[in-house]
Order: sequence, then structure tokens, then C-alpha cells
Amino acid sequence: MLEQLVIENFAIIDSVELAFDDHLTVLTGETGAGKSIIIDALAMLTGGRASTEMIRKGAEKAVLQAVFSLDDGKKEQQAKQLGAFEEAGIDVSDGQAVIYREFNQKGRSVSRINGTIVPLKLLAELGAMLVEIQGQHDTSLLLNPDSHLSLLDDFADASLKQAKAEYDHYFTAYRSLALRLKQVQSQAQDFNQRLDLLTFQAEELKNANLQAGEEEELLAERAKLANHKKIADSLDQAQQALNPGLEGGAVDLLAAANNALSTAASFDKSYENLAQSLSEAYYAAQDAGRELDESVANLSFDEGALVKIDDRLQVIHQLKRKYGETVDEVLAFQKRVEADLAALDGGSLDIDQLTTEKEKMKAKIQAAATRLHEGRERVAKKLEEAVNQELADLLMKDAFFQVAFEPVEGFLPSGSDRVTFQVQTNKGEGVKALEKAASGGEASRLMLALKTVFIAQQGLSTVVFDEIDTGVSGRVGSAIAQKMRAISAQTQVLAITHLPQVAAAADHHFLIEKSTEEERTVTHVKDLAEKDRDAAVAMMLSGNEMTEAALANARDLRENAGR
Repeated sequence: MLEQLVIENFAIIDSVELAFDDHLTVLTGETGAGKSIIIDALAMLTGGRASTEMIRKGAEKAVLQAVFSLDDGKKEQQAKQLGAFEEAGIDVSDGQAVIYREFNQKGRSVSRINGTIVPLKLLAELGAMLVEIQGQHDTSLLLNPDSHLSLLDDFADASLKQAKAEYDHYFTAYRSLALRLKQVQSQAQDFNQRLDLLTFQAEELKNANLQAGEEEELLAERAKLANHKKIADSLDQAQQALNPGLEGGAVDLLAAANNALSTAASFDKSYENLAQSLSEAYYAAQDAGRELDESVANLSFDEGALVKIDDRLQVIHQLKRKYGETVDEVLAFQKRVEADLAALDGGSLDIDQLTTEKEKMKAKIQAAATRLHEGRERVAKKLEEAVNQELADLLMKDAFFQVAFEPVEGFLPSGSDRVTFQVQTNKGEGVKALEKAASGGEASRLMLALKTVFIAQQGLSTVVFDEIDTGVSGRVGSAIAQKMRAISAQTQVLAITHLPQVAAAADHHFLIEKSTEEERTVTHVKDLAEKDRDAAVAMMLSGNEMTEAALANARDLRENAGR
């Protein structure tokens, strides 16, 4: 609830300080006295755009301040407001929000809530929870089609709230599955390419069947085959030297030497050791000759084996070029490929499974959406009845309010409905969208009817009506006054009015006047005492001239309004 408003150097207001009470407060006065300026100041304090043109001429800056009470006895509303301020990092432990705003001729502006500097966007968000200013031509929450569905849901009963909670649960699950499936599908091409590559690598390495140490063995064997002729020539030379088949070979010469030295040793024992060594050399040469003859007899050249070895070495070379510098590194790479392939084969990108789960969840969310739609239709009928009763009370007997449903394709966070409020204001014209159907006094009454129904659900601390009663009079004026009083039973109402019926029904009355002082216009605000209120209403009835008839009429109006 708005408790206090301070305005300094704003438009034609030099300095004004107002203290407000709950229920219905009216601001009256002649046109141009500054009534709407007070509401403009309140709008600036709750997030409205400031302009240097709004600073009083001759002043360096304008200063605005408002004190709001967040403890008005409505626990749900209070908890919502306190939670929003605390989430923004603003201390409201004392149950008050003090909003301060100033802007100077240089275009600089600063806003504070309880001493904490806040950006304009945050000020507007928090201000919207405290005050709604409703003018005759304003496009408020009620006139915005995008807000109609949430307003309907706010009007909901317990069963609809349960249906919405159920839909929210399935929507979250469905959206999660849909997002996961989309991600998997977008990754499918990369996944398949990776799978194909790993499969190819695994098959290539498996078919190669590399063995540790294999390359060294092949290189040694290849060296033997590649030097076959040199080996054969060398063996032949050795064979000829040992035993050429004629006298003079190494074996024969060793035999002759052995015989001669054996004879010498028979005469002189000092030659026995030498004779023994030469004997051993002779027999060793004989053994070597026999082995050499056998090797020469068995020596052969297999050209096909050399080709096979070269082919195998080429395979190993190609694998090393792709997967590692050595055979051991290639074998290690093969193990990693097999492990990666096993992981992919585990089905981490199972599109079919995700698609099946999504379709199952789609059936659940569709059923939940249907239940939510049916619940909304039931609540819509109650809302239509309530608003139409309010319109009847406001003497709009031919007016008709209805909630129109339009299905949407797919699923939205709010469900599968698009809701718009429609109204017929005159018989035979047919229903139109709410924001297009009403004008003038009809708009005033229509907004009052809606505001009366929705005020509890919106949870606002203060509602301001800025001359929304323009263009009406007589019985309609009385009906509007009664509706404002009905709204003020639930929340604080401030009303700028030209209707004596509304002024007569008010709990509190501010009279706005202007005068010229030292060649400057000055606005004054009087908080009328009870004894002065009959006269103020009488002036609204008769104009500038006070008459006994107008005064009597004013007393009757106030008595009939319970004042």
C-alpha cells in the first residue's frame, strides 16, 4: 500500500508531501490544477521514463519519493512481494519499500529502493507488483491479449491448478526428450562417420594380425635371401680351400703337418703338446669340411619367399605410417580402437529408443493438455459469469463478455491453448477483441468490471484510476462509484475523478488547487477534513458557485454512499 508520496520540482509542482490511507482515496480539482501530475510522479517512481522537460523551470533537478508498506495482512500477496525484493538483493525486513528517484537537467537519473541503487528495468519490474495505473486509454495488462491466458489461470480453482502442474511436469519431460533427440540427430552424421572409421581401422588391424617382434625376424630373413649369391660364393671358396679334391687343400696340408710333428714328438717329448694342438686342428678342419659340404649340398634360393617377405614388410610399413612409428605403437593403437568401438556399440546414440520414448511422452502430454484445456473451459465459464454480472451492475445490460479459445500447434509452456478476452458492448454488434471493442465510457465500465473480478488474483497493493470515469454521469456514475468502493475493499484505490458520485463514495479526499505566486504557478494539495468534504462534492455538482441545493445534494450523495 502507498503510504507517502513526496514530490519536489516536478512539472508545475514546487513541493508536495502526501500521506495516504487504505481503501478509496480521490483526487479532485479543476482541469490543469496538477491532479495527473501527481499520478505521473507515481508512474516515474515505479519505472516510468523520465525527461528533463518534467523538471520544474528554474530547478536543477526533480526529486520523487514514495513509501510503500509491504505488510497489508494479505499473506500470499505479501510473501510474493517480499520474495521479489529479497531476490533483487533489497532489504525489506522492516516491511517497507522506500523508493527514491531524482533526475537533473543534464539527463542523469538515479533510482534507489531502501538505499540500494537499482536499474530502471528492475524498478519497473518491482513497481509493477506495487502499483497499476489505469487510465481511460491505457493498454494495461487486461487489454494485452498475451496476458489473458495467465489471467485466466490466476482465476483458476484447485483442480485447474493441479491440471496445470501436471502439464508442467510432462512438458518439462517432453521438452527434455525432444532436445536430447534433436542433439542426437544433429550428431548422427558425425557419429556414423566415427563409427565407420573405427570399424575400418579395427578390421584393417585385425586382418593384418601383427605380432610383437615380427618385423625384426622378417628383416633378418630377408637379409639372408637377398645375399644368397654372396653366401654361395663364400661357401664354395671355403670348400675349395679346405678340400679342393686335389692335394694341397688345407685338410691335406694339416694331415701332412700332423704326421710330421707326431714323428718328431716320438723322438723328443717336448714336441708332444705342439703335436697334440696340430692334431686337434686337423680333426677340426675335417669336421668343418664335412659340415661345409653338407651346407653347400643343401643351399638353395627361394625367390617366392623373398617376395612374400617384402609384401609383409610393406603391410607393416603402411600400418606404421598410419598408426605409429613402431609395431608396438601400432598394436597399442589397435587396443584403443577396439575399446572406442565397443563404447560406440553400447548405443549411446540410440535414436530409435529416444524417438520411442518421445512418442510415449507425447501421448502423456497430449492427455495432460486436454485435461488442462477442459479445466480452463470450466473456469472460463465462471469468469464469464462473474464479469457479465459486473457489467450488469454497471448498467451495461446489452454487453456480453466471453473467453475465446484457439488451439495452437504443438505444445507451449502454457499448454495447447491461446486465450483472448472478447466483448460485445452494444446489442447486435457481435463480439470483438477486448482491446478493440470498447471506447469512452464503455471502456471505463468494462475495465472496472474486469478489475473488480481480477483484483484479488493480480495481488496489487495499489490501483490508480486516472479519469477513467470521463464521459459518464448519472446512474452510471453511481455504479462506477460502487465498483470502485468494491475494489477498495480488497486493495488501496487512488482515483482522479470529475464525478461527484465517486468523490462522495471515497474514504479520503484530496483537493488539488493551483494559484499564482510571484508570477509563478504553484500547486497546492489539501487533505480535506470530514467537515469540508460536503462542500467539495457540492462544488463538483454546481461548478464554481456554491448553492444550498448543491450542498444538500452533496450530503445526500455521501449519505447514500455510506459516508
